[in-house]
Amino acid sequence: MLETAKTASATLKEAQKIGKEFGSIVSDQQADMEATVQKEHKARVTAKLAEAARKASLEVRALDKFESKFRHEQEIAKLKADTIRKYGKDAWAKVETEKNIMEKERQEELTAMDRDRHKQIDLFCWCLTAAALITYFLKLYKI
Repeated sequence: MLETAKTASATLKEAQKIGKEFGSIVSDQQADMEATVQKEHKARVTAKLAEAARKASLEVRALDKFESKFRHEQEIAKLKADTIRKYGKDAWAKVETEKNIMEKERQEELTAMDRDRHKQIDLFCWCLTAAALITYFLKLYKI
């Protein structure tokens, strides 16, 4: 009977150590996540300040946007003309069809990535909850 009590005591001590390890893992994960968030925030702020300094007025930004769209439209028109000249009138319609298929696949992949991201967040929340419950019960029973 004494041996059983010693075994139970050792098991409870091991469970407490595991609970502390889980708490440590969660704390490390939270610290890593916070460091990443802070790093991204700093990068966004720096980029935003640089952009604001470069484009001080609404007119400059509007002109940049217009020029960008205009160049893009010219490139598309040239590409269309080259494609029709090389492959015939039906070729551009096929290019447009392929573009639509590629856009649809890209959107489906983005949706799948979003689902994966949410699954990871859910898993982390469950792990955090389990670690909190284990720690709570270990402290409650002073194990």
